[in-house]
Formats: sequence, C-alpha cells, structure tokens
Amino acid sequence: MTKTKTSITTLLLSLLLASAPALAATQTDTARLEWRDAGHHLVVDAQDGIVRVTTTEPSSYFGVRSGDRILRVDGQPVRRMADLTHALVGNKATRVPVTVLRKGNQVTVDVDTAAWSEVLAVPTPPIPQAPGTGG
Repeated sequence: MTKTKTSITTLLLSLLLASAPALAATQTDTARLEWRDAGHHLVVDAQDGIVRVTTTEPSSYFGVRSGDRILRVDGQPVRRMADLTHALVGNKATRVPVTVLRKGNQVTVDVDTAAWSEVLAVPTPPIPQAPGTGG
C-alpha cells in the first residue's frame, strides 16, 4: 500500500511540475489605454499577450486601425501595454514602423509618434511640499 501511495504521489508531483510553465503562461495580463481629446479617440486593449486596437477615430490619425493587433514597434515585440508604451515613448524618431496583424495579414505601417505622444505622456507628479510650508 505504501509503495502504491508513493507512486501516485510521485506521479501527481511530476504532472504538477510538468504543467507549471503552462499554468504560468495562462496568467492574464490585462490593461486598457483609452484616450479622447478634441475629436480624437483611441482605445487599445491588452490581454493574454495580445495588444489590440479597439477604437481609433479618425481612422488615419494614429496610423493603426480598429481591429489591428500590434505585433512589433520598430522591431521590438509588443505583448503587453508596457511594451507598446516603452517602444513609442522611448523612440526619438518622428515616424516608426509598426507591424500589425490586419485581417489575417501582417502589415507594417509608419506611425507618427507625435500623435501618440499625448496619449502616452506620463503625467509628472506634483513636487511634495515640506511640512508646514503650505499656504
């Protein structure tokens, strides 16, 4: 009986350890970027390693279209919202190539980084005042 119990325990542990990478890969990384200003609207959703443009108005302003899945920005893979932000904010060029999956085909479009600069601008937090100096 003890030998059978040990075999079952070993088998269960082996299965659990073998499935650990699969379990880690199923964790969801969900984020949403939504921006609207003076006739421009952009919504980008990221979930489970897929970054997809949900809304873009007007359709030509941001260089991508609603339904596009963003694969790479300037050659860098995009799997999370942080990847997209880092690739566009960290790039000093005025235009960058963005590879998207559009209607089943990979397409590379040139994106004007100025259009994205306001969307991805990180607000600077206010400088804290020393205690007792508030007015």
